[in-house]
Amino acid sequence: MFTVQLKNGDTLQVPLDELEEFLEKNRDRIQVRQKKMEKRRTAVVIPTN
Repeated sequence: MFTVQLKNGDTLQVPLDELEEFLEKNRDRIQVRQKKMEKRRTAVVIPTN
C-alpha cells in the first residue's frame, strides 16, 4: 500500500496494482512533497583489544 496525500488534506492508501491508474486520474489533486534525504548511516566499528 502506498500513502497519497491530496491537496485538500485527505490522505489515502492505494494498493500497488491500482497506483498507476490512480496517479493518472488524480494527478491534479495530489500534493507533491519533497522528502529531505538524510545522511547515509554507517556502521560504527568498536575496536577490541
